[in-house]
Amino acid sequence: MKAKQILIFKSSVRTKEKKTFLMQLLKFHLPQIQSATLDLDDEDAIFRVETEDCSVDLLTALLHRHGIKVDFLDRFVLV
Repeated sequence: MKAKQILIFKSSVRTKEKKTFLMQLLKFHLPQIQSATLDLDDEDAIFRVETEDCSVDLLTALLHRHGIKVDFLDRFVLV
């Protein structure tokens, strides 16, 4: 069994429409993501993902291809 991890990113998303688009991208392309949140009220638009099976590189490449810039900040492993 793989460990669940939480990935934290700073994002370029600033609107509700772009946030909705981001969540739809994840649902369609990365079903291995259990949950994702994006805080539009935060100045860095913090994007948080819970997954057991998605790499930072895979996620950032997908988002960049669709015009969403994310900068990886941290990873937490849940035990």
